[in-house]
Amino acid sequence: MGETDVTFRHLLRGLPRPLLRLAFPHHRLEPLGSLDASVDRTRKLTADNLFRIRRGKTEAAVHVEIERDWRPSIPLRLFDYASAAVVATQLPVTSLVVLLRPGGDPPPRTGVYRVPDIEGDTFVFHYRVVPLWRLDAQSMRTQLGIEAAPFCVAMRGADEAFVRSLADELKAERRMAPRDHESTMQLLYIVSAASLGEETARRIFHVESIIQDPSVQALIREWAAEGERKGRAEGRAEGRAEEARAALCRVLAARSLPVTEDVRARIDSEPDVARLESWLDAAVTASTIGDVFRDG
Repeated sequence: MGETDVTFRHLLRGLPRPLLRLAFPHHRLEPLGSLDASVDRTRKLTADNLFRIRRGKTEAAVHVEIERDWRPSIPLRLFDYASAAVVATQLPVTSLVVLLRPGGDPPPRTGVYRVPDIEGDTFVFHYRVVPLWRLDAQSMRTQLGIEAAPFCVAMRGADEAFVRSLADELKAERRMAPRDHESTMQLLYIVSAASLGEETARRIFHVESIIQDPSVQALIREWAAEGERKGRAEGRAEGRAEEARAALCRVLAARSLPVTEDVRARIDSEPDVARLESWLDAAVTASTIGDVFRDG
């Protein structure tokens, strides 16, 4: 899973309400918090997001998978995760797939996956599709409210001027709870960097004034750790190192610390994950590029 995918895992975990409104426009669903995403520990099967919801007096679980584009193998994966989640949670489970980029031929809104038996179907599995790239950013901003600003960045028509207007509007917003306001601003920056590029995000957010915030530093560390945990779960040490290298380069770019050819070669050739992680921690607060590599 790449950095953009990891970004959206954080986004959905931190702001589930806009996604629920997108996927279930005719229902009022209340998110109750995250569930353990390890739906089948024996098979090391971990969902991108799994959280508890309430509709009226009924509780259920929503399982979300993030995909860059549509592939024919997705319905079987959704069914595999959802069926394991039903066993793990003992709750009704609804599955969503969020598509970030055009590609393939996804169902328009609801898909069906059938598991046949000798006389018909053993299972008929329904899932929902949320193609962010098909949605219009301006109309969704009006429909979903400022809380959905980070989602709108991934939608059609979200250019630099639009994102700047979202940031300005969010900065002036006074009705949101302080914690929600802080999380939304952090996620707006992170998604903007992933979708539009670091240079554009710096222009919009004057990133040096944001990156020093302790909560943003903690989010960067958590974001990098997410990729590392994924690598450990899949047993790929090199995957962990690649995630750490990518996160380190992202933080260096956000901090405007110069990444010369020699620096890039040093990062690319370092195989030790612990050392890469120490450089990542140092990069969050370093004043110069030399401060990042003081441990050798």
